[in-house]
Amino acid sequence: MKLEEKFGKIFADVNGASFVGVDTITEVPLLDGKKNPMQGRVTKRTVGNSVMVFQNKKSSSYGDMVQRRLVAEGKDPASFELQPRTWGERIPETPFISHVKDGEMQFYIEFIFLKGGKSTYFLDNAPIDEKDIIGLKPATESEQGGLENKVIVRSFKLSSIEKVRIDGMEYVL
Repeated sequence: MKLEEKFGKIFADVNGASFVGVDTITEVPLLDGKKNPMQGRVTKRTVGNSVMVFQNKKSSSYGDMVQRRLVAEGKDPASFELQPRTWGERIPETPFISHVKDGEMQFYIEFIFLKGGKSTYFLDNAPIDEKDIIGLKPATESEQGGLENKVIVRSFKLSSIEKVRIDGMEYVL
């Protein structure tokens, strides 16, 4: 069974939004391109992320959450304008994104982060301290209409997800 089919079954019963636990292992993009001696050799394993998965059946869950938080902070919700995706295509009524990269169709899942897990970095599969990584990019976030309590959205390639915990079940992928 293809990975996207496995994920489709895991998230088939999601209606609106669901709380999910997810463990991931991702390639870490570094600055300085091919000149960086660590480029393509650093990975990050994160265990215990607490996220929300959503389907966007009637509206953008992300946009709705930003609007609610702006109102809660006493700010004008009209100060936020939802922008179109900059890459990939959201598969309607699912949390999945399809994207052609290097001529190959790839699939991703989009989450709203509630709480990050514990991360460990590796260089060539050996643990490395984050401060010893050459060219680690700083995290950047959008303005979201001046929102202080930002809505953090991340898209993960399906193959980078090790475990999913949803509705009392744990899936090892």
